Amino acid sequence: MGDTTMQSSAATAPNGSGAQLQHGDHIDTIENVDIVFRAQRKLSFTYGAIFFAVTLAIPASSVWWEGWYATPVWGGFTLNYLFVSLLYYVFLWTMAWTYSKQADKLDEELMHMADADRLAAAMTGREE
Repeated sequence: MGDTTMQSSAATAPNGSGAQLQHGDHIDTIENVDIVFRAQRKLSFTYGAIFFAVTLAIPASSVWWEGWYATPVWGGFTLNYLFVSLLYYVFLWTMAWTYSKQADKLDEELMHMADADRLAAAMTGREE
């Protein structure tokens, strides 16, 4: 197993932007990590707000629309019951899957940023 501890270095990043973080052989600049973390925070808050709104809409619909909880739709089941017992879980799994895919893209972005910094450092080293 490789070293999985995070190490901080006071050395300047290849692009001259500041400190670096090293995780095994992988090196990231603080600025690159900050960019990705800001995007991750935005993604998390967006999905959290969607989850909160849909979850709150279920009891709110029961308060405002009698047809939502009192009108049988199929085999005596109401829209509210069908949504909560089936569609809500489909919604949650779909939301979790799409969130996971988008978060993975952000991780890939960070890896590509580190590769681009490494390439820039290699090219700068040749030009000097």
